[in-house]
Amino acid sequence: MAACPGCGGRGLFRRPSRRGWLRIREACPSCGLAFERTHGHWIGAVAVNTVLSTVAILIVLIVAFVVAWPDPEVLEVLMPTVATSLMAPLTFAPISRSLWTAMVVLVLPPEDPPLLDTRPI
Repeated sequence: MAACPGCGGRGLFRRPSRRGWLRIREACPSCGLAFERTHGHWIGAVAVNTVLSTVAILIVLIVAFVVAWPDPEVLEVLMPTVATSLMAPLTFAPISRSLWTAMVVLVLPPEDPPLLDTRPI
């Protein structure tokens, strides 16, 4: 699934529960890298997810047309495209979050300890 951009460690996302199956931890369990670096940090991950999902939908749409050629029917093209449009954002969510955090770490490297501010608010 997704790996920490700092150390490559796994276990960034919590197990499925009633509170949400896509909840990312505050910091990497292996190295302590804080994931939400600034307010609004995940907006970039949403953009990455949108781009990845759009590319997946376009690929499925083109493949569906090619497979159904020369006489494509609406349902032959619509069903796989709709299924992809529903599943792609959920599938790419963990990948886009870790990819976005990796891009942010490249531009703004974390300061040396502490990586996660543990002071009470």
